[in-house]
Amino acid sequence: MKAPFLASVALVALTFAGVAQAGPGPTSPLYLSSPNYTLNILVVQGNSIIQNIPTAYGTQGESPIAVWGDIRTTGAAGAIYGGQYTLAGIPTGTTYILPGAVSNAYDSTSDGSHNYLVDFDSGAVYQTARDFTNPVLLFNSNAYTNVGITYDATNNSLWVSGWDNNFTVADYSLNGTLLSSFSIGHDRNAALALDPADHTLWLVNDNSYSPNYGYLEQYSTAGVLLSTGPYVGFGLGGEFDLAPTTPEPGTLILFGSGILGLAGVLRRKINL
Repeated sequence: MKAPFLASVALVALTFAGVAQAGPGPTSPLYLSSPNYTLNILVVQGNSIIQNIPTAYGTQGESPIAVWGDIRTTGAAGAIYGGQYTLAGIPTGTTYILPGAVSNAYDSTSDGSHNYLVDFDSGAVYQTARDFTNPVLLFNSNAYTNVGITYDATNNSLWVSGWDNNFTVADYSLNGTLLSSFSIGHDRNAALALDPADHTLWLVNDNSYSPNYGYLEQYSTAGVLLSTGPYVGFGLGGEFDLAPTTPEPGTLILFGSGILGLAGVLRRKINL
């Protein structure tokens, strides 16, 4: 009984720590893996932690996380497993492992057809299948210890963020062309994620010397710090659900009925 109780206490503490911040928090649910080195996935929305998902596959943590209609994790190094979860946090039993071509990775992202990883040791960016197999080297980001990565559907590109002595957040095309970049006031920028609802970048500040250590930070794609908070603690992997939302069937029916009704009105006016 102790472990669930302690997890509940930690969840409550983190939630209240987040509420104390002035920032509005992420618009969409943000999935954070390996927070404070624990074996769980936090889901943050606004200034609240709305879900705490115990990981089911990795005995040493499942850090790289890609979210596209479901949650898929893999290990940060070889022989560490991750796996598939529903968005509600239910494990499906399907397991994934980091491809051998990648030395270490702590974050991931997806475009719906592929997953992407940045090798922490070399800065190499890889494309894989959705099950993290068949790695293909896309380009080298020319910076060692890049840790965060996220997909940008607006221009089919990948944003990456740096770790030790690397203050840069950069946007690359899939062939490695540097599209834009900005520098922020600290290194150790992990769990990089782009919110499709407002096209802003979020990351976890893992720099223990920073006053914002352990807090989420929100940036515009031009590099302007927009808000800080909530507090989530040390984190490595992070992602929003990047799958396009589809209208509910009822919404489509109402929309279709409205179009037909408008067509009828226009037809009557023309006949007049």
